[in-house]
Amino acid sequence: MSNEYSAVAAKLRTMHARFLTEGDYEELLGKKSVADVCAYLKTTEGYMDVLDGVNEREMHRGVMELLLEQDIMDEYVRLYNFVDKGKRDLLKFWFVSREIEFLKREIRYIYTHDERSADAVNQGRFDAFFETHTRINRELMQNASSLSDCAAACEGTPYAAVIQRAENIGADFFTLGMLFDTYYYVALWRAAGKRLDGEQRSLLSGLIGAKTDMLNLMWIYRCKKYYNVDSDIIFTYLLPIHHRINDDALRQLVAADGADKFAALAGEITVYGGLFDGLDNGRFPEENFRVMYNSLSKRIFVNHSESFAAICAYLNLKEVELNNITTITEGIRYNLNTESIRQHIGI
Repeated sequence: MSNEYSAVAAKLRTMHARFLTEGDYEELLGKKSVADVCAYLKTTEGYMDVLDGVNEREMHRGVMELLLEQDIMDEYVRLYNFVDKGKRDLLKFWFVSREIEFLKREIRYIYTHDERSADAVNQGRFDAFFETHTRINRELMQNASSLSDCAAACEGTPYAAVIQRAENIGADFFTLGMLFDTYYYVALWRAAGKRLDGEQRSLLSGLIGAKTDMLNLMWIYRCKKYYNVDSDIIFTYLLPIHHRINDDALRQLVAADGADKFAALAGEITVYGGLFDGLDNGRFPEENFRVMYNSLSKRIFVNHSESFAAICAYLNLKEVELNNITTITEGIRYNLNTESIRQHIGI
């Protein structure tokens, strides 16, 4: 790999050294309350700064999750400011994913007619970064009462066209989410092809492609398991990016009679059969997805540390860690036993 990534690789290794260890996870699994989890995290190198000064005995689960989310946002800002402009053009897609999550959250209020809740904490550096890098009018968006209002708040951004299309076809919230996801992954896929070449492009395309393949399989499964959606309609929901699933295999999968036969077929004709392991024992495809994508991210991070894909892999590994903490906290909150919680986290 080119030496241009050497400094980035060194910074990533330093940041990754602050991740929780298996020993840390065992300690967290043994805690009895959210306060105990928070108190332990305050002793770890990775979270002592973001939790510094908080009173764990007064800590609400939602507030802690927001603080931990701020931590990954801070790390993203540090990476963004560290790399050169060429890499920023691709790294911005992580920020785009956060913009889309913000839009989905605000639009959900319109569909559910629930009252908007104020953030429990100020997200500090990321708020400042958001305000200086986004073209979304946040004030208009947070006061929107219709999709037309949302499109107006996104004027001058690619999101306006997505929202306008959703309004034109009378989309429900699920369909609108699919439209956003299609925009995101297609734009990212094209940008990777334009901005990178050779092995750099191959590594990032492999990371993106594996994710879109698995997302498509999970969406087909959900359509068959929960919604009994016609095959022709299923195709309209799929991401138009096929990495290791060719068109013929995709047609066979969509035509499968029911969720069980689909899952069995996926194990036979794709490399992603592990997505549907353990369903009879309470596992969810989304949990298997996190484990599989986490494993791929680890391989890229370790074996191709001097690559742009390693930056993306690092951010995914960080998100997995935050999800693990949330899962442990939720399990403790609902008095689940340690083994039950352990099987739903990915290390």
